[in-house]
Amino acid sequence: MKIFKTITIWAMLSLVLQMSGFFYVNNYFLSDETNIKVSKLVKNTDEKKEAEVFVPEEAENISASYNGRYMAYYDSDVLKIVTMSTGEEKTVEFDEDVEVSYYRWLSDRNRMLIAEKHKTSSGINFELSYYDVDKDTKDAIETLTWAGKNAEVSDIEASPLTNLIFIKVALNDYTSSIYSLNIMEDKKKVSTVVDTIGNIGIVPHVDKLYYEDAANSRVYATGSKNRITVGNAEKTTLLSVDNNDNVYIGELAVDNTVVRIYYGQAGADTSTYSLVELASSYFREDICISNDGKIYLNDNLKGTITDSATGKEYVYPGIFIQIYDGGIMSLSENQVMKTTFSDDNILSKE
Repeated sequence: MKIFKTITIWAMLSLVLQMSGFFYVNNYFLSDETNIKVSKLVKNTDEKKEAEVFVPEEAENISASYNGRYMAYYDSDVLKIVTMSTGEEKTVEFDEDVEVSYYRWLSDRNRMLIAEKHKTSSGINFELSYYDVDKDTKDAIETLTWAGKNAEVSDIEASPLTNLIFIKVALNDYTSSIYSLNIMEDKKKVSTVVDTIGNIGIVPHVDKLYYEDAANSRVYATGSKNRITVGNAEKTTLLSVDNNDNVYIGELAVDNTVVRIYYGQAGADTSTYSLVELASSYFREDICISNDGKIYLNDNLKGTITDSATGKEYVYPGIFIQIYDGGIMSLSENQVMKTTFSDDNILSKE
């Protein structure tokens, strides 16, 4: 009898422990209404704002680094780099009698590629260099001796992933040539179907360049003589290539405005491309593709940028310059302004 009583007590104790465990699991561990102690984070209202940055009236090629941390401009044959948070200004140094033909920020780091124009006794040479803003260092990459006396570098496309650079050299107002340069310093002229080359775009993960026949409004890719067709479009323009190897092609109306946008993976059949129908037509320069593939539409008259996917309109002051990762850069009364893609900057519909 004593043994039976002992067994009963232990059984009841075990049951109590199990029920206690189930109660904890049900009401705390798996509960959707667990009470969690939250510490309120108080924003520091004394947080330092970005500096006021002004540029000269004659400043040219105002542009932002990929993250908007820096901006650059060219004035009186001097290239200036400005830190937007502090207003600190640096001058990129060049040899005497050297002009800057073209410069462009890389799409994923605070570096820029610069085409320096050198006048020699035999003609014009271009020296390609890169400037690292964070380290404040400039290093030469290669000297290019392909140009005539009236030539200018009009575009540079680079992929840090493949260490490949494409340089577009405008020979005159109508014709251009494209040259490639790789990490082994092999340089060559790129074979193209036409020499009336407009916009160009590099595919980051592949040794391929998309380019535009500006005279006939057609798009091609290196390695093929066939034009790239999308939908039923007769006239097309190359809008961009994003960091994920997606190509963006605009369908042009009679007045050369873009009415539709097709996009998809480089090299894929264009029948698989996605289509974006635009509510109204836009000039090519008012269509901005972010590095991660978002399509933004600029309205200069309203001073707004619209996210085509969400329909959100972001208001910016002054004249639009460009988008950067996370925001818009504009110029208002010679002051460079940054507007973030946040709810605080959305145009009110009221």
